[in-house]
Amino acid sequence: MWSARHRKRVALGWLLIVVLALASCVVVKPDTNIEQHVPGEANEALDLYKQRFRITENSPEEIAVFQHPSLSVDDPSYKQTAVSLIESLRGLRAAKTETMDTTRVTMSSRIVSGTVTHYDIGLPRDQSPFVAKNKSGGDVTFSFVTLEGTLKEAEDHIDTVLKTVDDSQGSASGFEVLMGGDASIKKQDNDIVQEDFGRALFLNLPITLAILILAFGALLVALVPLALAIAAVITATGILAPISHLNPLSDVYTEMVLLMGLATGIDYALFVVSRERLERRAGRSKDEALLVATATSGKAVFFAGLTVLLAIAGMFLVSNVIFTSLAIAAMVVVALAVIMSVSLLPALLAMLGDNIDRLRVPFLNRGAGRHGGFWGVISDQVLQRPAIFATVTLVGLLALASPILTLNLGFNGNKSLPDAVEAKKALTVLEENFTLGLTSPALIAVDPGENKNVFADPVQSHVNQFTSLVQAETASPANPDAPFGQPIRTEVNDAGDTEAIRVPINADTGDDKAIDAVNHLRDDLVPGAFSDSPAKAKVDGATAFNIDFRKQILSRTPFVFGFVLALAFLVLLLTFRSLIIATKAIVLNLLSVGAAYGLLVLVFQEGYLLEPVLSFKATGIIESWLPLFLFSILFGLSMDYHMFIMGRIKEAHERGLSNDEAIAVGVKATAGTITNAAAIMVAVAIVFAFTREIALKQFGFGLAAAILIDATVIRSILLPASMKLLGEANWYLPKWLEWLPRIRMAD
Repeated sequence: MWSARHRKRVALGWLLIVVLALASCVVVKPDTNIEQHVPGEANEALDLYKQRFRITENSPEEIAVFQHPSLSVDDPSYKQTAVSLIESLRGLRAAKTETMDTTRVTMSSRIVSGTVTHYDIGLPRDQSPFVAKNKSGGDVTFSFVTLEGTLKEAEDHIDTVLKTVDDSQGSASGFEVLMGGDASIKKQDNDIVQEDFGRALFLNLPITLAILILAFGALLVALVPLALAIAAVITATGILAPISHLNPLSDVYTEMVLLMGLATGIDYALFVVSRERLERRAGRSKDEALLVATATSGKAVFFAGLTVLLAIAGMFLVSNVIFTSLAIAAMVVVALAVIMSVSLLPALLAMLGDNIDRLRVPFLNRGAGRHGGFWGVISDQVLQRPAIFATVTLVGLLALASPILTLNLGFNGNKSLPDAVEAKKALTVLEENFTLGLTSPALIAVDPGENKNVFADPVQSHVNQFTSLVQAETASPANPDAPFGQPIRTEVNDAGDTEAIRVPINADTGDDKAIDAVNHLRDDLVPGAFSDSPAKAKVDGATAFNIDFRKQILSRTPFVFGFVLALAFLVLLLTFRSLIIATKAIVLNLLSVGAAYGLLVLVFQEGYLLEPVLSFKATGIIESWLPLFLFSILFGLSMDYHMFIMGRIKEAHERGLSNDEAIAVGVKATAGTITNAAAIMVAVAIVFAFTREIALKQFGFGLAAAILIDATVIRSILLPASMKLLGEANWYLPKWLEWLPRIRMAD
């Protein structure tokens, strides 16, 4: 109400904050240069490799692929085409600016630091691991192209490399020349993600505005929640840019801000605005209606937002830089949405007054919120037969959640990349003729031990023993399903105290076959070769990292679940002063999350129902990070509706209505608002299910499914049915907890 009385100052103050945030977005370039550290052998091997080879990260590598329908690699024109491109790549240079004695100097630096081709190794065609015969009868070969600098730096120059490859393709008649690898895949995939997010924003705003117009029946009032959410997104983005220089953020943090900002900003404003308009229609004055709305719905918004923040805070317990950065981004925008809902929103409502209903749309929103509409009819039926509805719904949700028992957590590797990623063409040719593992080999870092000499005979004998064991299990025409591929490459650092062995895995990084191969290296081949050696060997690589990351996620999951559930329980207990309501809210939320997990497994792991609609091919894998990440987001967002409806039920109960009367009033009074809020949140989430990245599809679908289940089945059936069955026991609080503060929902 202070904000309402000082509305002009509050509105101008927020306008200034938003303008400053916009300026921050323009002036401050965010730091997204994060470095993942996952506990485990992969990280130990990578740290050893980086320290001994004096690099900041593993050098990014591309693979140039050449094939011709009839020519052999021994043909002069074939050799000319391949060698000419490699020489062109070796000659590529880029401008680089450095500071020397406070003077900025621009110089040129190499883009490509090294190459290896069939023509470099000196083996005849039929013995070369770089050559295979394609389906047309001609030869296909490939070359390793190592790029200078970090992966981030390589991404900046990859377009120059790809243009050189395209030029070679244009001048080489009959040849197909392709390029794929670390930098090209990441750059092209990131471009697609950014393009899809731009399309999502373009679609989300008009869809959201349309739902708000349907909800309120007028354009001006529909713009208020949307404007508040956009202001929260802009302000959060402006705040996070400088924060990123203290704690680097994942490069998708802006997408998290957009998702959470639109979802919570619009929903929170919708709750308050709907109540204010309802009170005005009931005959209250402008000030009275605003006071009631902020004292009731505004209070529910505060505690709902607090629960969301606590749920998201659980991601910090994962101790992973991506989870941490996304948690920071989400918490900042959600906190801003709550603060704006109790400060800027009352000021705007006070400024608009009765004008808020201007620009009405005929025939819309007449009498909304009085009887609950469709959901009011459903709730009447539920309250008449609570046991039947509760039993059938509970059995249905448990059945829907049951596929969790077959949940297969892993990583969708390069094969699941969108077809729009041009580099995927090179990977397809490699997979058909060699192995996809060439792009993501296992890296075995060998530390010679105390003598610090990797060339010493005792060390080299064990290295040779290891490579012999691996070579015995490499793929060949006679044994295409062997775990490893060729060529096996080795390099030694300048000090001669570390050797790195690269072993191609004969499968995609997320496949069970790749995981089994790396576990075979770790459990059998490395111990078998180095068990009695002074040297120690550790296994790194994309698949090894995936294995260790999955272990970290699984080990942290109980702590995150326990943290979120315990804090949510405490907030609910404090808000409603009831052990039963707090416990039941936790159980109901877990049911909706479990059902969403079950649908994820059915759709994305097993391939039922929606493959053609969402344009994807089931891989049999749910991303390792997704269930835990979804839980933290979903548990908080789902609690929004629970807080809102329970706040209205508690308010009615505080006014003297019986338990049954309070349930009926609360469900019917909030039915329209929650339906509209859920429709907006589902619309925001489901757009992500239509992006081209399989991980984003899974995230968007899981989020939309859980919200839809929570806002319909849980809110309209299980919640009222369970409260009806429990009667006045809903409000049970043991005497030893009577010291808890009384938070009234009634105005």
